[in-house]
Amino acid sequence: MEIKSHGYIEKASKLGEGEVEVVVTTADWDSHDERILPEGVDYKQYLKGNNVILWAHDGFNLPIGNTTKMWLEGKKLMARAKFYLADEFPAKVYQYVLDGVVKAVSIGGMVDEWDEDGRTINRLTMKEFSFVSVPANDKALVVSKSQQVELDGLAKAYARKKFVEDEDELPRQIEDLEKLVATLKELAFGETKKDSANKVRVVLRQAQAVDHQAENVIRTIKLKRDK
Repeated sequence: MEIKSHGYIEKASKLGEGEVEVVVTTADWDSHDERILPEGVDYKQYLKGNNVILWAHDGFNLPIGNTTKMWLEGKKLMARAKFYLADEFPAKVYQYVLDGVVKAVSIGGMVDEWDEDGRTINRLTMKEFSFVSVPANDKALVVSKSQQVELDGLAKAYARKKFVEDEDELPRQIEDLEKLVATLKELAFGETKKDSANKVRVVLRQAQAVDHQAENVIRTIKLKRDK
């Protein structure tokens, strides 16, 4: 089950060029009325392996950097991010961070264990974290419309570049979508020992995964048409 929860940028200007220190997540309740226990986040494989940082959880585009360090600090999960400044889009996002325009980050991962309250995630396997313009925290600032259009335009340019490099992307994405739909059907109509409220939560999460993958397929088709 995939989930995302938001954090915020801790330090930027006092670090090395291209580096930012962030609070990836805390134990606070988010706007979805859920929370992640930072001590329950398994980030070891992520840190040793594919330690990518994305823009807005968009795995279709190229990553904007990598995580070089991660640690627990009290009730906060901290990370050191290193932007890939050789490319225009990551450099642009980094400048927005330095200027205080982009202020939030968001963790993405797979839930391994929910608490009995059905709202607290006790254990989560981390897959990535992203810089985002619209966090779950309603007190965070949002990028203005004109700035967001500029960022989105750069991101789409990267998407086109990646599509040209990988002509087999669409068949793979459709296959992944079919697998997600099959899992959704099994969860929705199959027998389960879990209580109904928990089952609804699981089904909704899987439906969100299907919706996200469908968006990837649609975007790839549009890129192919416009190529």
